[in-house]
Amino acid sequence: MSIDEAQRLIKQGKLSPVELAQAHLRRINALDGQLHAYLKLTEESALAEAAAAEAEIASTGPRGPLHGIPVAIKDQYDFAGIPALVRIPPPETSEDAGAVAKLRDAGAVVLGKLMMSGLPGKHPEPRNPWDTKRTSGGSSSGSGSAIASGLCMGSLGEDTAGSIRNPASCCAIVGLKPTYGRVSRRGLAPLGWSLDHSGPITRTVEDAALVLTAIAGQDPRDHTTSPAPVPDYTSALGQDIKGLVIGVPQHYLDILRPRLNDEIAAGFDKMLRDMEALGAKVEKVTIPSMEYASIATGVLYCCEYMAGRNLGLQAHVGIASDTRRARVYFGALTGAAEYLQAQRVRRRLKREMDETFRRVDVLALPGHLQPAGLIGEMTPIESLVTQLSPDYNGPFNLSGSPAMTLPSGFTNAGLPIAFQLVGRAFDEQTVLRIGHAYQQSAGWHTHHPEV
Repeated sequence: MSIDEAQRLIKQGKLSPVELAQAHLRRINALDGQLHAYLKLTEESALAEAAAAEAEIASTGPRGPLHGIPVAIKDQYDFAGIPALVRIPPPETSEDAGAVAKLRDAGAVVLGKLMMSGLPGKHPEPRNPWDTKRTSGGSSSGSGSAIASGLCMGSLGEDTAGSIRNPASCCAIVGLKPTYGRVSRRGLAPLGWSLDHSGPITRTVEDAALVLTAIAGQDPRDHTTSPAPVPDYTSALGQDIKGLVIGVPQHYLDILRPRLNDEIAAGFDKMLRDMEALGAKVEKVTIPSMEYASIATGVLYCCEYMAGRNLGLQAHVGIASDTRRARVYFGALTGAAEYLQAQRVRRRLKREMDETFRRVDVLALPGHLQPAGLIGEMTPIESLVTQLSPDYNGPFNLSGSPAMTLPSGFTNAGLPIAFQLVGRAFDEQTVLRIGHAYQQSAGWHTHHPEV
């Protein structure tokens, strides 16, 4: 069931927020021992929030489409009284992060905190519901597992170099990285301050639009947020896409083609043909700086991750994960000249993309190079090398562009494949419109894993 469907039933009095929360808690208790999506379940407070939502809806009607809807939050966000475990060291007290506070203001019922890749200490890796031997994608891995398996209806993820979009690719769900500055990052444990993006992970495009509408907007306590007005992101859904132009950065795709899985490549080509059948135009474009943009993203990520902790190398021994410790070491050994050069790449990329968006409405790329991998398949150093290598996600953290990944099929082995749409700054509406048109035509969102 989608958020949109659940809210219609709640409005009609056919679905109780308390019963909806209880059903999700039962499913979590039945399945999460296998999937490991949740880090901390806040069952008591969730039921209290659901009861309060039910009483308010009965008295005055719903506040909006998220009122009474069960959601869960990536550990990277602070809760009141539950700081992010990923912080090193974690603070003794905390308040709700900006995006979490907006979800609560919208009446959402928060079920708990979700696992993420790279937490300090020994924590089980979240499992992919499509194949529990495989990863659900990082670092919002708990979000991917929980949404795909029906352990919550919406989730807050975070994307520094693909961490909202990777789980979407691996789990056949929707991940939306909004424009940099569209959603508050106050109370979000920083990984790379110029790359971090807060955003929704959901089952459908409509649900992503509903959550984004609730969490977007300026936060006076986060100077990076934009004062640009927040539209109703659902308003363009259902419009046709005739005449809209989809740009394909073919030069970059050709560079990555030797590393791209053949079934993902075939799925991407089929998706483009489907878009043309819906009336869109497909045009090849060239964005030269994309060739090394992911590498620049990796340099910024590692340097900012190290600088943001300011603890020294030895402070991370024994408390950070192996992969995050490797990132700290890489950042500590990268000089100011490389950091500034990466910023020059960012400016060049943004200029080239601005020029490209004068001719096209969105860009389209595959969502990932390979289907979800086996858990434990890569060593920490191999994982870091992969993160520093060219891919389809990193360039758009560098540019700050809105980017959404959604499913486009399955491999012969039954693993999800996906593609990505990228838009102009603050034009999430066009990305959502095109993604929704494809989703409704293709129907991949109706497929669910058997767990």
